[in-house]
Amino acid sequence: MEPSSSDYEHQRQLDEATVAQTTTNATTNTNRIQQTTNPGVPPPGAQFEYLDHPADIILHSWGTDLQSSLCNIALCMFGYITSLESISTNESESTEHGSHMVAEGHDVRSLLYSFLDEWLYNFHDTDFVANAIIMEEINLEKWKIVSSAKGEVMDISRHPQGTEVKAITYSGMRVDEKEGRVDIYVVVDI
Repeated sequence: MEPSSSDYEHQRQLDEATVAQTTTNATTNTNRIQQTTNPGVPPPGAQFEYLDHPADIILHSWGTDLQSSLCNIALCMFGYITSLESISTNESESTEHGSHMVAEGHDVRSLLYSFLDEWLYNFHDTDFVANAIIMEEINLEKWKIVSSAKGEVMDISRHPQGTEVKAITYSGMRVDEKEGRVDIYVVVDI
């Protein structure tokens, strides 16, 4: 039995209603997102930014020395995952999930890679997001960093979901040291 013209008309009306509802939902979701602090947007005064890349994103941080720039690059990564302004400090979660992170390398690039990779792995394992990074030790003779963080476990009901950072890469990684300023550039896989 072949469908009648009324069957075709009924299906067309259903399709139009579905498109209209989808458009309404997309508009509602967009408005809700715009009302929150957006991940991937540095808070005022941040010493980092996000630069375009054809397939991924470039994290760029700066500071007066390597230590401050390293802290800023980790915050830059967490700020792409969720809004830094939405992260509170929970002392017990900070102690449990954000203490004594050890990174080791054989040069400054491998140390930077290891530092960010440890924090990213910790996030994927515990959902801990940081709003402050504390350098406990930075030893460039042994190529070792020990750091801790303040923050809390991510809760999707309070923390806007940004973009998933899948991995740290060596592609385009740079540490530029000039008098009084250190810039770090890292491409992350999203």
